Amino acid sequence: MLSYEDARALVFEHVKPLEKEQRHLIESQGLALSEDIVAPYGMPLFDNSAVDGYAVQAADLTAASRENPVCLEKLGYISAGDSGKDPLGSGQCVQIATGAPLPAGADTIVMKEDIKLEESLVCFFQSIPKTENVRYQGEDIPEGRTVIPVGTVIGPAQMAVLATFGFSRVPVRRVPKISIVSTGSELVDVDENPQSGQIRESNRYMLAGMVKQESCELVKMTMVPDIPKILKHEFEDALQADVVLISGGMSVGERDYAKPILKEMGVEEIFWKIKFKPGKPLFFGKRGKTLVFGLPGNPASSYVLFEEFVRPAMRQLMGRRILEADMVKARLDESISKTYKRLHFMRGQLHQQNGEYRVRPLNFQGSHSIGSLVESNALIRVEANSPVLPKGCQVSVRPLLNEIG
Repeated sequence: MLSYEDARALVFEHVKPLEKEQRHLIESQGLALSEDIVAPYGMPLFDNSAVDGYAVQAADLTAASRENPVCLEKLGYISAGDSGKDPLGSGQCVQIATGAPLPAGADTIVMKEDIKLEESLVCFFQSIPKTENVRYQGEDIPEGRTVIPVGTVIGPAQMAVLATFGFSRVPVRRVPKISIVSTGSELVDVDENPQSGQIRESNRYMLAGMVKQESCELVKMTMVPDIPKILKHEFEDALQADVVLISGGMSVGERDYAKPILKEMGVEEIFWKIKFKPGKPLFFGKRGKTLVFGLPGNPASSYVLFEEFVRPAMRQLMGRRILEADMVKARLDESISKTYKRLHFMRGQLHQQNGEYRVRPLNFQGSHSIGSLVESNALIRVEANSPVLPKGCQVSVRPLLNEIG
C-alpha cells in the first residue's frame, strides 16, 4: 500500500490544468485566472478629490486662522465627470465634488465643512498640508503592476479590479466536468422509504455539494445497483467527463465490481489502497485525460478522501494557486489515547481561544458516521502508531469548509 504522501504525489503528477478560455466577467467568479492581470495604466486615472470641498493652493492658506481667516475668490464648481481643465491661480479656489478631477494649479482640497461662504468669496480658517484630500494618478495601482497573479480564484474584489481595467472577458481555465456514480444494491433514493436491509443513498448529494463548492460543472449524478451490465453502461457514460467519482464497489467484497469493470473498460490503475484512515481502499486511475477516483461507500471515508485527494486535484485542474487549506497548529482540548496502525485524519471541532487554535476530537470516528460529518469542521492528523497525545499538546489540523453549531 502507498503512503498518504506518495499517493497524493501520484495524483498531482497526473493532473494537468485544463485548457484556457475566455469567460464574460459576470461568469468568471469562482474560476482561476489563466494568466497574470497587469495594470495597463495607473489608477486612479487622474488626480482627483477625495472629498466634497474646495480645491486651493496650500501656500495661500499658510497664515489662515480662526482669528485671521483667508478669503479666496470662488471660480465655480467641478463635478464628477467634468474635465476640470480650467486652471486655478493663487488667490483663487473652486468648489469640487468627490472624484472630480483636480484642476491645474491646485494642490490640496479643503473639506466643505471647514469653510464659510461670504458672497463671492470662500473663507478658510486654518492652514492645510499640501496634497491633503487629493488622490493622485497611479498612487493606488501603478501602471505595469501585476494586480492579480495567475491562478488566483476570481471573487468580488477581483471582479472590481477586472471591471476597472476594462476586462469584459476574462482569461481563465476551463471548468472541469464532473460525473458522480454511487453504487450499491442496498441503496434507495432520498424520496423513497427504505425496506429491510436498505438505506437512503447520501454520497451523491454530499459529493455533489463538495463539487459545487469548487465551481465545477456537475454533468452526471446517478445511483446504480451492483449489476455488472448496468455498472458498465453507467461508467462508460460517466467517463466522458474530466473527473469521475465512483462511490462504493472498490473493496474486496463479493459484489465489489467497480474496480474490475473499470480495468475491463481501459481505465489504467495508478494506485489502489493507501495507508490511511478512514478510506484505505481509495482507487485512482485514468483513461485518456479522464481522472477516476474510486471512493468507499462509507460517507465519512468518502468525505475525508475528497478533502485530501479530490478537492486539491480539481483545483489543480482549474489552474488554481492554492490547492487546499493550510494545516494549522492547534492544542488538543481532549487527549487522543487510541493508537492507529495507519495515518488517521480524525474529525474534530476547531475553534480559537485566547489567540490560539484549539481542537476537540469527536468521540465517534466510524467511517460510516454521518453525524461526525455535520459536527466537524476540521481534520486532525494523527500519525501511524502514535503514542498517546495528551490534552494540551499541539497537533496539525486541516480546517474544513463546514459550519458547525
